[in-house]
Amino acid sequence: MPTTTEPPLAMSAPTSTLTPDTGPGVAYGAAFVAASGVRGVSGAGVLRPLIDDLNAQTAMSPADKATAARVACNAQSTPGWGAGPVVVMPNGDLIVTSRMHSPEAPVLVVKRGGAVLRGTACIEMLDETTCRVSNVREGAWPSKGVWIGPSD
Repeated sequence: MPTTTEPPLAMSAPTSTLTPDTGPGVAYGAAFVAASGVRGVSGAGVLRPLIDDLNAQTAMSPADKATAARVACNAQSTPGWGAGPVVVMPNGDLIVTSRMHSPEAPVLVVKRGGAVLRGTACIEMLDETTCRVSNVREGAWPSKGVWIGPSD
């Protein structure tokens, strides 16, 4: 009986296409940025307080937290800075991608239980609105990672 030596099927990394933001997270993210701006906090400076604030919102769903984070990042007045698509990982975590496509780009990880963490991931832009995410690592951001991409 002949045997074949076909390579094992490789599982592709999750992808997501940029879609319009909807739900309660939109208003929450916009309000958070407005309040931060009054205190003089903007750009990447909003990320740490945003993570803390979202983690305090125990009644907010993980999807709404991901949307709020994306809206807050994209409401900044910093040119080219912001978030890309939200990607659903096989384990149910939501990854709020940065616009930076890199093997070690900064991301926000929204766990299935609602905890929001910082992390890094390999982000590959497949076209202007679609990205693939792999190699997610929770914890620290790269020292030089910024949430920017090509100028719009």
